Amino acid sequence: MSNANVLYKQSDNASKSTNSFLKSAPVELTTVIGYQDFLKRYSHSSLSTVLKEDHTEGYVIKDGDVIATVVGEALQYLIKEIHC
Repeated sequence: MSNANVLYKQSDNASKSTNSFLKSAPVELTTVIGYQDFLKRYSHSSLSTVLKEDHTEGYVIKDGDVIATVVGEALQYLIKEIHC
């Protein structure tokens, strides 16, 4: 694989703490398809999607933890769904 295709490369000397943080950081969902695929991935779990009161951002919550933020096209999709 050429370096032009690499989106992120972690150095070989990254600490276990860094690896743990990167695996636990919330995902940012920006497209409707991405949002729907993400929900399908967790279909066996109890998830909630909530929007900030000012509708500037949304959150996917699992067991009280934010596992994803929802912005962009995906956020606009959710706002439209609320108003239907």
